[in-house]
Amino acid sequence: MIFLVFYNFDATSDFFANPNLPGISSNPTTDGGLDMDIYGDWVSDERHISSVHEQQEKENASQGDIWLKTDRVPEAQKQVIFGNIGVNDGFMHWGEDIPETRILKHVAGRCVAIVHEHNTNDIPIATLVGFSIMDHVIMCNGTIFIVTDSPSSFPLLDSIASSTDNSHEGLLPREWNMLSIKQARDILGSYGGFIQGVSWLSYDAIPSNYTLFSLWRTHSSLNASTSPYPFRPPRRLFFRNIPTYEGVRPDVHAPIIRRQRSDSGFHPHLPKAAFPLLGLMYKEDWEDYALMEMPFVFERLVVADFGAAARSTNDMPPFALPLVGLHASKDWWEPIRQNLAKFLHVNHHTQNLDSGQEKTVVTYISRQDAMSGSRLRSADHNALVDALETLHESNDFEVNIVSSEGQWTERLSAIAQSNVILGVYGDSLADSVFMRPSGHSALIEFFPPGIFTRDAETAIRSLGIHYIAWWNDRQFEIDNLPPVASGSDLPQEVQINPASVVHAILEVVTRT
Repeated sequence: MIFLVFYNFDATSDFFANPNLPGISSNPTTDGGLDMDIYGDWVSDERHISSVHEQQEKENASQGDIWLKTDRVPEAQKQVIFGNIGVNDGFMHWGEDIPETRILKHVAGRCVAIVHEHNTNDIPIATLVGFSIMDHVIMCNGTIFIVTDSPSSFPLLDSIASSTDNSHEGLLPREWNMLSIKQARDILGSYGGFIQGVSWLSYDAIPSNYTLFSLWRTHSSLNASTSPYPFRPPRRLFFRNIPTYEGVRPDVHAPIIRRQRSDSGFHPHLPKAAFPLLGLMYKEDWEDYALMEMPFVFERLVVADFGAAARSTNDMPPFALPLVGLHASKDWWEPIRQNLAKFLHVNHHTQNLDSGQEKTVVTYISRQDAMSGSRLRSADHNALVDALETLHESNDFEVNIVSSEGQWTERLSAIAQSNVILGVYGDSLADSVFMRPSGHSALIEFFPPGIFTRDAETAIRSLGIHYIAWWNDRQFEIDNLPPVASGSDLPQEVQINPASVVHAILEVVTRT
């Protein structure tokens, strides 16, 4: 029996097309044999081999495209992208010198600067209520351990994460614990696994559209201009409390039933495009580590727990705490936004509308096809579409009208090229963080009167983008935003004045 594994289509097809190899030709013979087993009735055609890859090489190859061939990557860049981890580097034997957890700063209501007493070479670490970055955290049998002889230099465990049983409550000892170095030697032993690089840990059971956004901002606090230390991209994201699939795990002896993947808060294509080095792991993967009865040391762990964050904030969305509590460089989100734009093959550069060489791109994300949630009143939706089409007739504007339920690539391509985005409040506006920044970029969010939430406002303003909230024919900007009021969970018809909305768009893009 012959087994064929096609890993590299270019290399494999070249191999099979080599006329000097006995018994193998570029086209199958009519009498069958080995050629027919390998090729079937396929005819070798260069145009059908890795066409997407070759197109990417031909188009904009000098503009930093995301498609890489390792022979074209400088050695220094290879080290950053691929690392130097060997096949035997996932195991540690520390003997008596057990890895000690490191932390430097904690922000919990007030700013407290803490210097580690036993390590003068600490890499700077930042923590916030519900958002933490630590080195050498150890997980064993499902419990996360902080190993230190200076427990007062760490935040309270309840400010790092919540109980897996109830996100409104603090941690149980079996979930997180703090050990002295001596205790750790006795309990954890002298060897274990080593999880290399940066790991993200999302502790929430309820998915959020802003999980990736919030984790990246937390992580980016180590990439501030004042930090002299290297900044490494994340390797993996653990969803500690979200299973891979929804519903009850079926009996292995029952008929096979196709199950729905669990909602992680974002479209499954998004991390693959915007965070191409990030692997996703779920509750079952975490449980696998727990069942191995072996301590595992996280080289670096970034923790996000919106439950813990919610216990320390009022009208601020829990995901937004690192946006206001942790310093990051001005362009902290740009590498991720540009990753997505390059993947979608749209212009990834910051736009300069004042140059007069590019049009203003306006995208309306319609929720009229959504099965749940609020939407515009039909008459107002139709009038808004007509008004935007009139705007489109101007040579200075390009208009996209996309459905929140539409195809992911089409919707994100429109958003990634847009300077102005408008739509009814809700999860569908979370992708607005990928809009193309310019001095005139803006998000316009429509609410029913009396309702206002800060999710989109806080996220978009952290990127320096203008924000306008809308009730009927009233608009609210940063200096007069309405009070936070979540209102009813029932869907509502939202009313607007389309002419006033278009006038607001014109004001934003002409503002100096």
